[in-house]
Amino acid sequence: MRNSILLLLLFTQFIVFGQNDSLPKNKMFFPGKRSTDSTSVDFKEKRKNTNKTKQQTVQETDTSSKSKIVKPRSPLKASLLATALPGAGQIYNRKYWKAPIVIGGGVTFYLMYDHYNRRHYFWHQILVYKDRGGTDEFIVPFAEKYGEEFTNESPEFIAAMDQTTVQLRNDAARKRKQQIIIWSALFYVAQIVDATVDAHFSTFDVTEELSLNISPASFQSAPWAQGIKLSFSF
Repeated sequence: MRNSILLLLLFTQFIVFGQNDSLPKNKMFFPGKRSTDSTSVDFKEKRKNTNKTKQQTVQETDTSSKSKIVKPRSPLKASLLATALPGAGQIYNRKYWKAPIVIGGGVTFYLMYDHYNRRHYFWHQILVYKDRGGTDEFIVPFAEKYGEEFTNESPEFIAAMDQTTVQLRNDAARKRKQQIIIWSALFYVAQIVDATVDAHFSTFDVTEELSLNISPASFQSAPWAQGIKLSFSF
């Protein structure tokens, strides 16, 4: 009897020790207590995640605030640069796409003026020869040298023209040259005004938040009437 009782006790102790060995050493199960290791790890991970999200939101707000900060431009400096060198005011305002337009326009007007200035000089010299009673021996060599650029007529035909025809061509060339001068002056003033206005509105907020919505509109007082509604959102 005693032997059977001892064997039963040894068997029960063996079972208890086997269960204790199967559990993790750091997570021993005790009655009435909870394992706090997993909860503490989860809490730490959640805290790290919240800190990361806070840092990301702070960085996003910093970058958005920096992107909205625009350095103001001086209208006086922009106008002086545009006056001294056309296109420099647009470059100062960081409107780089406007600079080639201004420079290209200035070069175009210069080439047009040079062409009509030489054309006026050509007909003016022939008019002087005609007015002074010059013979063809002076007009033909001059027309052969310079006339191919301005007319397809032969030098002999130009020498045989009467003074009235030469006067009309001379006046037409002079008039066109004067028009180009006026257009060039207006273009020069316009690019100065453009640079000055751009500098004034350098801090004007033009973002994607500004939008224009177009939608149909109806009227309660006149249901048969239809219209268009324009709404601005800021």
